[in-house]
Amino acid sequence: MDKVMMLIWQFRDDPSVVSFMAHFVTEHAGRRDVFDGIEFYLPQLAHMIIHLEANWDDAILERFALIIAQHSLHFALQLIWILQGAIEDYQPEMPNGEQNQNFHALYYTRCVKLLLNIERCVVYGTPRKHELQRLYEKGQITKKEYETMEQADRRFNAEQLSTTQKKLLQAGTFGGSLLYKRLVRTSCCSQKNWKTRYFAVSERMLFCYNVPPSSGGRLIRAMPLEGAVITETPTSDAKYDYMFEVHNLNYFFRMRASSDEERKRWIEVLEEERNSHNLFPYQVWSPGKGLNEGESEDERAMGNYHKQLQFVNDLTPAQKARYDFLKNQRDFTRNVTNIAEELRFKERDERKVFAPKLVEDLIIPSCVYVPLCNSSDIWRRVHSLIAKDTRVFNTNERCPVVMYFLTRRGERMHHHRGGMKDVNLDVAQYLHLQYEIPDNTMASINEEDITNLEASVAGGIAEGDNLKPSPSILWKDENFEEKDSDDLGGKIDNSLIDSHSFGKGRKGNEQLREFMRENFVRIPSKIKARLPQKQKSLLGKMPLRTVPILENRDADEEDDSKSVLSKTSGSILVDGGVLLKIEHDGIGEDSIKRANAFICRGENWAKKSERMLTDALNEKLIDREATTEVSGVMIKSNDDLRQEVFVMQMIHFYQSVFAKASLPIWLKTYRILSTSKDTGMIEFLLDSTSVDSLKKSDLFPQNGSLREYFKMIYGPADSKSFKAAQRNFMLSLVGYSLVSYLLGLKDRHNGNIMIDVRGRLIFIDFGFAMGMAPGHEFSMERAPFKLTQDYVDVMGGPDSSCFAEFKRLFVAGFEASRANSQIALGLVEIMMYKSKYPCFSGPRYGGNKAVINFQNRLMLHTPDEDVRKKALGLIEASMQHYGTWAYDRFQLYSNGYAM
Repeated sequence: MDKVMMLIWQFRDDPSVVSFMAHFVTEHAGRRDVFDGIEFYLPQLAHMIIHLEANWDDAILERFALIIAQHSLHFALQLIWILQGAIEDYQPEMPNGEQNQNFHALYYTRCVKLLLNIERCVVYGTPRKHELQRLYEKGQITKKEYETMEQADRRFNAEQLSTTQKKLLQAGTFGGSLLYKRLVRTSCCSQKNWKTRYFAVSERMLFCYNVPPSSGGRLIRAMPLEGAVITETPTSDAKYDYMFEVHNLNYFFRMRASSDEERKRWIEVLEEERNSHNLFPYQVWSPGKGLNEGESEDERAMGNYHKQLQFVNDLTPAQKARYDFLKNQRDFTRNVTNIAEELRFKERDERKVFAPKLVEDLIIPSCVYVPLCNSSDIWRRVHSLIAKDTRVFNTNERCPVVMYFLTRRGERMHHHRGGMKDVNLDVAQYLHLQYEIPDNTMASINEEDITNLEASVAGGIAEGDNLKPSPSILWKDENFEEKDSDDLGGKIDNSLIDSHSFGKGRKGNEQLREFMRENFVRIPSKIKARLPQKQKSLLGKMPLRTVPILENRDADEEDDSKSVLSKTSGSILVDGGVLLKIEHDGIGEDSIKRANAFICRGENWAKKSERMLTDALNEKLIDREATTEVSGVMIKSNDDLRQEVFVMQMIHFYQSVFAKASLPIWLKTYRILSTSKDTGMIEFLLDSTSVDSLKKSDLFPQNGSLREYFKMIYGPADSKSFKAAQRNFMLSLVGYSLVSYLLGLKDRHNGNIMIDVRGRLIFIDFGFAMGMAPGHEFSMERAPFKLTQDYVDVMGGPDSSCFAEFKRLFVAGFEASRANSQIALGLVEIMMYKSKYPCFSGPRYGGNKAVINFQNRLMLHTPDEDVRKKALGLIEASMQHYGTWAYDRFQLYSNGYAM
């Protein structure tokens, strides 16, 4: 998938290449490893869908996204949340009523339309799939025909929705002119006068134009109707007749109609549009066309509108089930993040009192989950919340909240044949089995349908694209049969695929390497001939190497795939009782207990989750019918997490690079989900605390030394536990030193650096990245990365064997990063394109500055024989750097962070 994404980006102005790549990935989306890759590169895919302005006749990438969304409800949700943030970026009006300076009509409408089509794709599903399965089971079609036509069904469905959307939008919207007054002054001297504006209701949105769109009207502002309050203006506030209001958490519209009848009609339309779902746009009015005798345009509009509502009510049971899940999951996620937003406006001393009550009042639908996962991660249904353990973090502008959920897996699935229980079903499998319900009223597929599907397959494949069957159920992880490249029309192009990356004896995903080796030789000859000619930038001149993305699953998962315990990080309640998972890395149990006293306040995650499960069982909140776990999540509001999502993706990429090179470098990758422009969720880091909090502990050594802390917790310097913890520290320091330098991570004070009970460092908070730093050009953080005397002392000093290993791994990790730099540069290039991220925008960091500086940090123009010396020079330059000390000192005096 990495090669596909890079080629799409490099050939973004060539629709034939983009179309081929999209079809290529679609064929194999049923492979678990391929789908993991699709989800990993989802931020780049979504960014290109939103921002590319290529002159294409067809929305190739949009259709590709719709096809994949039909394969996984989780993928659809992730894309919906990305689009939601983009809609808020480019909408005409800011939440405070002021005009949005970033308003972009093309991007805004593109995001709204795609979001609506994703909802349609999810709810409609693939209606022919179950009948195809019946035909296959009866022997009327072969397995290959079944798999090919199932793939075509998804593609046909996506094409139909895209085409239908264009026709519906051309039909018109319900609208009319109203008097309108802004409730926010644009200047201190301006008057808030009533103005005549043209309002239109469409796609659960209320649009405001200066004049009707048919007369060239300009969109002034817009408001989402979902969750809006629509009411007549109270008499006490109504200075004029026929006033009414539409408002939600962020928007407030006040309008005046010309009569009471018109006001009632507008309120009725707005309420029905708010209460309807997004499947069918509200398009019922096209003036002067086809009116019946004696029928007014308004009567025609309202009649058609009610027909639309009836059409909505005609959803099949399977479609209604998928619609309910999609709506409930989005509402649940929004309600969870709103808790942090509501607490933000409370007094600091009141937040801890209000938080448990707000959590306790949260309504949990019957089937929702915490979406901090991949489609191939284990399904865990949210059963209930543990309100009393809710934690609140007070800051000046935000109120992050840590919430704990009781989650269940292995529950009986009533919709599946006879019901089934499997504690290790992944998210995609569970949702597929739960919501792919055959409808009894489904029409049979006849010969004409099959012919149309086959034509759809034949018409949608580029020249030379040999079809390979897609999965028949959901995942298909069997090995492909290797073919000789000469039989496929030529040898592998080494400029595209580094043949050494497919060598034997390496760690990584063998199926992915087989997949890439087999399929990239099948690029159509006309397209392949143009690949070497593409030299848009340094990105197009470098060898493209595959980096199998390392999934965050336990090391023993492959060996113990049926084990309940291998799939969890804490305690878990099963039929036999509570099981605790314990990590074995050479650190003694007594040392861990001492570390828990400092870092976990005496109760580590295994014990804490065990206590929560036991209490829930005693309080009869849960039973032993299914496996139960506790999930911890940090909720944030008034904070744009999208840049942090990107930085964590890059850290995940480098973690995979080091694993590919068989280097034991340690990095902690945790899930971050941005659900809108200013809300999101973060995976809660277990058994860890900030170095600032650690050093402020009453029991911390008086001289403030981390080495003395290590000796106090893990024993003498020559003990087994100390050496194990010391190595953990060194391996994590190597990882974060490398990514801090490569990604330009700044603001590295001790409040943004965590340490866990096993001595490993974890960097958090990536608001300053890609060279962006507090103070900008006056920044104190001039060192390549943070390497204090405290860190060197933990490793035993500059002459120790541990420090020598640190230097060896740093050089090896840097060399591996350089060798796999093209994909990293591509990720940065894509996200930098028309980006609103702080690290890519503005006069200081906009343009190509970020990627140029990134290239310089990678030393791509440095001869290989000089790289080791320069990498060691980075270590020397970082040791005891005055700027690092000065910034820590500044943070101590300004914010109280310990040095």
